[in-house]
Amino acid sequence: MEITPLQKEFLKLAVVQQYSYDEIETILNIPRKELSLWWNNLKDTREKLSKIRRIWLSKNPTIDLTKEEQCNKFYDFKNWFELSKKECYYCHISEKELKVLWEKDPFLTKRKRGKKLEIERKVPNQPYLDIENLVYSCYWCNNGKTDTFTESEFKEIGQVISKIWKKRLLH
Repeated sequence: MEITPLQKEFLKLAVVQQYSYDEIETILNIPRKELSLWWNNLKDTREKLSKIRRIWLSKNPTIDLTKEEQCNKFYDFKNWFELSKKECYYCHISEKELKVLWEKDPFLTKRKRGKKLEIERKVPNQPYLDIENLVYSCYWCNNGKTDTFTESEFKEIGQVISKIWKKRLLH
């Protein structure tokens, strides 16, 4: 289903900026009844956008920006999130390969983490708002890097981890 520019604006206002229906009705000059139809008809797109927004907010819980600045930063993050290569920046394992490893060993870790790639900052203690600093990382690389290793130091360590994952994937 093709989404119109007005529907995109509606989703931005409703999901990303969290405006009320009354506010959206005034801003877009569209009756509430039509907005309610859009809300239902755009469910898949809306839920996908909401999921990315929840992830973004979990990384940026206290943002001291205007709604418009937050919106711009969110869409930068959304683009990064959707377009970035889905593999660990350090050891290059993909989520598909992680799934295979978990199928081979359901007790790969005692924690609940590790089944999906995580969002990691190449330079720790920098805000997650800087998308140039964000990468996907597997649980093990993310945990191992901590704040101790630099990005380039851990890329070397990631090469060793990669060799181990490849062996495990073959056996």
